[in-house]
Amino acid sequence: MWLLETSTIRLTEFLGTDPPSYAILSHVWGNEEVSYQELQLMTDVTYQKIQLMTDAVRRKAGYKKIEKFCEVVKNYGFGYAWVDTCCIDKRSSAELNEAINSMYRWYRNASMCIIHLADVPRITSNSGPNSTLEALTTSRWFRRGWTLQELLACSQRQVFTSDWSALGAGWVDAISIITNISPIVLKDRDKLNSFCIAERMSWAAHRQTTRPEDAAYSLMGLFNVTMPILYGEGAQSAFRRLQVEIMKTSFDQTIFAWRGNYQTSGLLAKSPSDFATTPKLGLQKPNMLAPFVMTNVGLSITLSLLKSTKDHEHGTLQAALQCDIMINQAWEILLIRLKKIENARCIVNGKYCQGYIRVDCDNWDTISKRDLDGCVHEQILVFEKEHFELIEKSAKEDRDRWH
Repeated sequence: MWLLETSTIRLTEFLGTDPPSYAILSHVWGNEEVSYQELQLMTDVTYQKIQLMTDAVRRKAGYKKIEKFCEVVKNYGFGYAWVDTCCIDKRSSAELNEAINSMYRWYRNASMCIIHLADVPRITSNSGPNSTLEALTTSRWFRRGWTLQELLACSQRQVFTSDWSALGAGWVDAISIITNISPIVLKDRDKLNSFCIAERMSWAAHRQTTRPEDAAYSLMGLFNVTMPILYGEGAQSAFRRLQVEIMKTSFDQTIFAWRGNYQTSGLLAKSPSDFATTPKLGLQKPNMLAPFVMTNVGLSITLSLLKSTKDHEHGTLQAALQCDIMINQAWEILLIRLKKIENARCIVNGKYCQGYIRVDCDNWDTISKRDLDGCVHEQILVFEKEHFELIEKSAKEDRDRWH
């Protein structure tokens, strides 16, 4: 990784060795940011042309931000610092891929994270009791995708306003209110994995990224997964890959506890925004663990199925996820709605299983644990959109040829 020397603002690369202690910057990109190439150019003043270019870089607002950041962390005793605008050679796809997959770890390994809110003015002691919350609420920093993992990764953080004035006590509680992130994890990063998948997804539900795929890539660190960076694949494809990677190491079924304005769907969400209205959820005692996995014919999963007479007539049923939901101060079990796909029986691991799609995706139901007793556990396949479309296409072509 590349680090800035805080005394000279020059880049130094650390390969194959643990880097020295460093501070890291969390911010929102603005105009006139300084790139890796521009900062490297400033170390070479051999020619007059390059000297003129160097002077132009120094006049940039982004360079002044880097200067001030280095000055601040140098006062904290740091000889090295990291800034995402200039410490990644984005011309190299290999380096960019490594950086994105390493980003959470780099923030976690930093000795201090400086959060600079460029759109928040200085907050004085005379501003009032709610001044911190009121001032922070409108900052763009809370609406950007990458800043979520930057907030949660580092153990020591300090927030600065636009003029680089440090915020005093109370900012953690204010950030908790603004982001809906529990102060427990804001105060102790090691508590992150104690929050279920759906709740962690909900923290990103209202955030935006400049590149669509970054809505997924910026969440990899929160779930301790890595995957190839494929800009151009689209936001939905990237988010689906993220969920598939998460499922490889977790049996937490709250990953399916989302609601979206879709009449039909598979079990995977299309976007972090599908988790925007996540209520309080809880994991169940793992008495009946069964693996679930994405296959080339859909998501193979074992669920408890409720087959009422009324629903059965319409080919729909309710399926219980292995997670609880808090409703009116009482815990119940979360139910989603599935529709049976006729003529779509499949074989998984040598056993026949029925195929379904999720329907009425903006709603879910609940049932008490007592009422769920005795329900059938059944291995099924839930088709994603492309699986379902291929099934319909295949069935139609078969009918056209043989009937």
